[in-house]
Amino acid sequence: MLQRLTNHVLPSTTHRVVNPAPERRGFSRYSTPFFLHFEPEYEIRTLDSCVSADNPDRYPEGITAEDYLLQRLREIRLL
Repeated sequence: MLQRLTNHVLPSTTHRVVNPAPERRGFSRYSTPFFLHFEPEYEIRTLDSCVSADNPDRYPEGITAEDYLLQRLREIRLL
């Protein structure tokens, strides 16, 4: 959502899980996930400050946060 909101000024990263190096196997690993989601009816529209001649608006049409989430879940085949 942040990537869309900022017109790719703040790009999303792909989540990847990598097996530890052999010398690190057997040690505990910890992660702290953090998830943030807009209110379902919030309209995601490109921020004006993230549009320029060099970076034209990739998303001229807004989308609700709920519709965006459903779209992403379909794309990754969880819905």
